[in-house]
Amino acid sequence: MIEEANRIVRRANEKGVIMRLLGSIAFRIHCPKYVSYLDKMDRQLTDVDFASYSNERSKVEKLLDELGYTTQSYLLVAAAQFGRSIYWKKDDKRLRADIFWDRLSMNHTIDFNRRLELDSPTVPLSELLQEKLQIVHLNMKDVKDTIVLLLEHEAKENNDKESIELSPILRNATTDWGYYYTFSTNLKKIQEHLQNFDMLAPDEKATVNKRITAMLEAFEAAPKSMKWKMRAKIGPSRKWYTEVQ
Repeated sequence: MIEEANRIVRRANEKGVIMRLLGSIAFRIHCPKYVSYLDKMDRQLTDVDFASYSNERSKVEKLLDELGYTTQSYLLVAAAQFGRSIYWKKDDKRLRADIFWDRLSMNHTIDFNRRLELDSPTVPLSELLQEKLQIVHLNMKDVKDTIVLLLEHEAKENNDKESIELSPILRNATTDWGYYYTFSTNLKKIQEHLQNFDMLAPDEKATVNKRITAMLEAFEAAPKSMKWKMRAKIGPSRKWYTEVQ
């Protein structure tokens, strides 16, 4: 599956098509130093996820067709509504490619506008982290991916390909209370789960814990918008996220 993901991105780059990996495969590619922990944690792969722009759709569809992928008409209709396309390899139905157009719209929305050009073959590290932290009901597989990401990469406010750019996360966390609440809650959950991963050395756990604490402190220290403050008064008694269809 990883080989197939790299093959698709490599061919896209050759043809000048913007396609970037996200999901667990992207975490594996961007965390070469600690990728072995994902195997020790029994992190299974299920599909290949991509991000692209809607104005690239015709080129992406042509590329996937050339590489032996197909879809169904009703899924093309759904793509217009949900911003997501699903393709299968014609000769191997186990290989599935999901393409998210312009944004990842799940419990919270992660906008890809002018972000996909910043890294390759994956989306930037900031978007990889946001992809996981936007999930309201965090699964253990997402905890595993996030721990390995934070073990390998530090969060900083500047744009650095090997650091998690904190600026876009802070921008959302200080203007959208729901985003802030989900992200900070998930970071605290990951801190709790961290102690259960015995394959990590004490100093590695300390590194992840320190990086999470630094992000939480940055969330609290950053000035909030008036809209954020008004929504914070209501709190989680009213739904703060979008249900995933």
